[in-house]
Amino acid sequence: MELNTQKPYCKPIGSILFVLLIIKSHLSFSQNTNDAFYVQFIDKDTSYIPTEILSKKAIDRRNKYQIQLNSTDYPVKKEYLSALSRLDSVNIRYSLKWSNGAVIESSKTFIASLDSFPFIKIIKYVGTFNTNSKREPIEFHQPILKLKVNSMETVGLNEEDYGKSYQQNKQIGILHLHNKGFNGNNVSVAVFDAGFKNITEIPGFLRHQANEKLRYGYDLVNLDNSLSDFDTHGTACASALGAYDKGKFIGSGPLAKLTLFKTENGKSEYPIEELNWCKAAEIADSLGVDIITSSLGYNQFDDHNLNYTHRQLDGHSSYISIGAKTAVSKGIIVLNSAGNQGNSEWQKIGFPADVEEVLTVGAINKNGSPARFSSKGYNANQSIKPDVVALGVRTTVASPSGFYYKGNGTSFSTPIVAGGVACLLQAFPKLSPKEINDLIRQTADQNTKPDSIIGYGVARFDIAFEYQNYLDRKTVRPHVLYSNPKEVIIFSGAAKSMDLSYYVNQKFLGFFRYRKKVGTQKGITPSTVHYIKTTLNVDNSTVKIKLFDKEGSPLKIK
Repeated sequence: MELNTQKPYCKPIGSILFVLLIIKSHLSFSQNTNDAFYVQFIDKDTSYIPTEILSKKAIDRRNKYQIQLNSTDYPVKKEYLSALSRLDSVNIRYSLKWSNGAVIESSKTFIASLDSFPFIKIIKYVGTFNTNSKREPIEFHQPILKLKVNSMETVGLNEEDYGKSYQQNKQIGILHLHNKGFNGNNVSVAVFDAGFKNITEIPGFLRHQANEKLRYGYDLVNLDNSLSDFDTHGTACASALGAYDKGKFIGSGPLAKLTLFKTENGKSEYPIEELNWCKAAEIADSLGVDIITSSLGYNQFDDHNLNYTHRQLDGHSSYISIGAKTAVSKGIIVLNSAGNQGNSEWQKIGFPADVEEVLTVGAINKNGSPARFSSKGYNANQSIKPDVVALGVRTTVASPSGFYYKGNGTSFSTPIVAGGVACLLQAFPKLSPKEINDLIRQTADQNTKPDSIIGYGVARFDIAFEYQNYLDRKTVRPHVLYSNPKEVIIFSGAAKSMDLSYYVNQKFLGFFRYRKKVGTQKGITPSTVHYIKTTLNVDNSTVKIKLFDKEGSPLKIK
């Protein structure tokens, strides 16, 4: 059921209370009612002091990016919420300040009566929920453990130290940042998922508790503070990002401070879960988080009348996409999984992966080939989606029992990338969400020819780190970076055009050295990052580079 009612003005509260009394005298609330509705109001107060509605960290983030407070930051009018709460047939689950609304519990037979309330602009049915009589206020519980050994060092680690997470971190260049001391420390990441079973009990998160790097946000499904008692999906996703279990598993951003939110109801699929996500994003913003990572997506629901279409993948048609876009506007970097419907009838990315400002992550295998299940782009506006990819086939993640297993899904490739983003933000804290996203896209290994399958390609945080350093030096000369013996990366600088020849030094019969030309590339465009793959076995050889301008004159590269 959906009601869209436009109200040109607001009647006095006294008239509203009169209507309330009439309705209340005729109808009573049924304890068996489990329908949920989104209600949007016509206006809100805007006379608030920033420190009354946002934490210092949230205000500092806005100041850093020169973001002004606007109407979306102010709370919903208390008078409207009070008016609804007086009704026996309505329970308010939570308010939504960004969209000036609320999610309420009522019945389809009663909800039409709310059309007579002059302060209500829109009413929409958003699904069902499991009634929970025990509702708890948000506590932001932070489990604390005392450990004899609680260090979380990442500099100088080897393959054995990383254990089963070595390859998935190496694939996207995470090891390079870790070795330089960038591991997500002092970066706050909110993880949205369906539950985090046993996350406080498994080895990968014991040191987090000893270092005060793990915090419960809230369970928006059951409206309580118990996030670790049901679903295992969030535990796996959080481990790919943040676990630290030296010798067995180290996540991509192991020292990031994690705040956990349960927004997804694993037992059903309705738009109310999108609104749970939006509420969690509001809370995360108020706490001052830097990054939101979400391995969730929506398009089809248990009530097919609520389904989305491909044409709505425009970044502003769904509740969750609007919420994600708003979160980015507050200075939060938002990552979301592309989805696992590449082989299904839907095939496309989901919501909010359609938002241009969101970093959407697809899946590849260990060889860099696209996963067949990974959802495809573009969005409805033809923006490149997914943005980048990481390992999502046989990815190693933690189980609630404390062991590590291999699983498939963009759910796992996304937090791996999120950890890399945390490391990058630690290294370059002044970069805005757009600048971070652009840097990651520009340095991915398919950046010059993005497509709808893997977007800009495999995320490369080692190259992103080096390229940003190159930009910060404000050099105008081309720069050549050797990431490994079989790959050459060129930062082309301010050169108008370049031609490339590259060689390897080899030995004939094991004694006589000679230089062999192994490749050329012409017409390299300026201010971009170029990947050149060598085709010979050059493990024991030295790659030599020669660059020429368009007239054929040599260019100095250092």
